Amino acid sequence: MTFPQREGPGERRPVLVVGAGPVGLVLATELLAQGVPVRLIDDSAAGPVQHSRASVVWPRSLELLGRIGASEPLIELGNRLDSVQYYSDKRHLGSIEMSRLSDTPYPFGVVVPQDTTEEVIRTRLAAYGGEIEFGSLTGLDTSGSRPVAQVQRADGRTDHVEADWVIGADGARSAVRRLAGIELLGTGNDVLFAIGDGPVAGDLDQHALVYGYSRSGALGIAPFGGGRYRLAISVPDWRQEQGPPPELFQRFVDERSPRPGIVGELDWSTIFRARRRVAETMRAGRVFLAGDAAHVFSAAGAQGMNTGIQDAVNLAWKLAGVVKGAFEPGILDTYDSDRHLAAERIVLTTAKQTSWGLFKRRHELALRDATVRLAHRTGVLQRFGAPLMAQHDVSYRPAESLRDTLPGLTSRIRVGDRLPVFAAHDEPQPGAERWPSIDPARLTLLLWAGERQDATWLATRQSVSRAAPDGVPVRDISAWPGFTPLLGTTPRALVVRPDGHVAAIVAPEPAAVRTALRRAGSSFRAGGTVRTPQVPDAPGTRLTTLAVSSTRTADDAEELAS
Repeated sequence: MTFPQREGPGERRPVLVVGAGPVGLVLATELLAQGVPVRLIDDSAAGPVQHSRASVVWPRSLELLGRIGASEPLIELGNRLDSVQYYSDKRHLGSIEMSRLSDTPYPFGVVVPQDTTEEVIRTRLAAYGGEIEFGSLTGLDTSGSRPVAQVQRADGRTDHVEADWVIGADGARSAVRRLAGIELLGTGNDVLFAIGDGPVAGDLDQHALVYGYSRSGALGIAPFGGGRYRLAISVPDWRQEQGPPPELFQRFVDERSPRPGIVGELDWSTIFRARRRVAETMRAGRVFLAGDAAHVFSAAGAQGMNTGIQDAVNLAWKLAGVVKGAFEPGILDTYDSDRHLAAERIVLTTAKQTSWGLFKRRHELALRDATVRLAHRTGVLQRFGAPLMAQHDVSYRPAESLRDTLPGLTSRIRVGDRLPVFAAHDEPQPGAERWPSIDPARLTLLLWAGERQDATWLATRQSVSRAAPDGVPVRDISAWPGFTPLLGTTPRALVVRPDGHVAAIVAPEPAAVRTALRRAGSSFRAGGTVRTPQVPDAPGTRLTTLAVSSTRTADDAEELAS
């Protein structure tokens, strides 16, 4: 599917994306995959960044990148991360085993340089007909019915680009955020980290993200494979213009690493200032923010780029659906409510993890170490730490405070939670056939029989399927193993969003289902024909059709229109 990227007579690109880092690339590729033409501009479009910033891609991001066919190339080019290990004064405190995750095709993280991640997504962007234009955003007029961006080109000329929507994915110093007048809010002191990539000789763990704490600070080590590592160390101060030398990293590796290593000549190094900031809003009219333009926080847990990827997919399916008429425009308001609380929660958890690594007082150190050891022995660290690190515990359940977003003590799915169902715009994600598939662009209706799949259930399934509007796929997931702990033994109908989060859980009866679809933002009209719903015969098989009537009665039409 190819779309021209230059404007022709009477033609306007509906969406302008500013910034071609990982977040902007995912956004543009997702929109193109859903048939929405995009202008993507970046002030360094000639090639990927030289410095590797984000280094870890967690399971949830791999699931979302699998929608555009980018996860498998990243896995092949990166290094598998099976666990996260915590040490204090070189003594083991506990671990989170990512390999024990059971509800994902990707029970691991991937350590990969950010420039490699960008190259992979650029390839997928090109496959959908996209390209990156060089341009620096120098102005943004939002006074009219549509925003007009002022873009300075490499040759010095200035273009004015009108778009229906403008998305700022242009980093922590976002020009879009500044020109849109959106404040970046936050509290707390900044923490300095020295970060560098390069070879380390020694017996370091090749498949674990290691955190080593000492009274002088914290050390993080992530293995790229082949004897190369990302090193991150907390430092009290740094006033020099050049990046920290290998000698500084060596000093703290000797002091904090549980295993000895010799730091070689670094590819690059820099000072990272860990701030805790979230934009006051991620939407201002027809302008949106995503990624570091919307939130910045500590590097602890390597959550930054991963959070931005979730921003990108959350916004892309909603915006594409509105542009194409599949969703009501009001659904765009949920982007800010969804992602703002998610960002605030990650700001909080990463700040806590950073502060734990900077304890200096004896009683603080003793309490931290004892707490982590106890959590490890009792399984609490694995129970809550693995979903948190993987970003599987991000939920869009109705919430007024961060407390409302905390995960439950049981595995039972609630509205807003992620369900282990997967989508792809082209070829299915490898390994995802173990779970039901959903539509990557529309709401999907999932039916769950509960305890008994009898004649009564078959009649219920048929009546609900017949009532489903055009374009809403219907899947009966009753035969799929592993869903009973999540959904219980009572028959249910679930409205599932294109990103796999549950929009509604209702009784499997036509009126309730139609009401849930409308409340979830789906746009459909009364009358017409019903697309024949697809129902899997069994896990791992091809989808087959369930024959239903292709017409609606006058009563159906009247109820739909109400």
